[in-house]
Amino acid sequence: MSLAIWRTTALTAALSLAPYASFAQEVFGTMTASLDGVERTWFLTSQDGESQSFGLSMAVANLQSFSLWGQPSADSVQTTADTLLLSFDVMSVGDQTIPLNMSLMYLENGWQSGWLTDEAERIDFALTTLEKSDAGVLVEGRFETDANYRAPLASGEIDTSRTMQISGIFTATLPPFILTEQ
Repeated sequence: MSLAIWRTTALTAALSLAPYASFAQEVFGTMTASLDGVERTWFLTSQDGESQSFGLSMAVANLQSFSLWGQPSADSVQTTADTLLLSFDVMSVGDQTIPLNMSLMYLENGWQSGWLTDEAERIDFALTTLEKSDAGVLVEGRFETDANYRAPLASGEIDTSRTMQISGIFTATLPPFILTEQ
């Protein structure tokens, strides 16, 4: 099972147990993207030390994994409808960082339907900033892809005749409480 498929399956299982909405206490980043030419902003949020976004470092493999979950408003914390999810890994080799395993999902109607690209070669992705500090980990970059429609999003069949162009930028300082080390 590829890492992208495993990540999608794990997120689906975890989020099926999550509440649908709440009031945010903290916004720690944004994703601004154009969906077929319509520009929007999504917010990376947390409440009471919890967030759908996360970062994971695996020291043995020099690998970091990030999931940036864009909420439709600054007041949302664990909404699944009208959300944008960008996931990627970063391998460190010397002074060089190499992005891997990118996936991008627009959850149009929660997990019932949406748009997905989970193949790295189909996403034009650039990680422009990856910096650790006492405030957390700053990640910035851009992405562009033609995503395919899927219903249901997590396990449905991909409809390659329905595509949506998604392009955007992201900037976030992931706070220490959502960063895990293994």
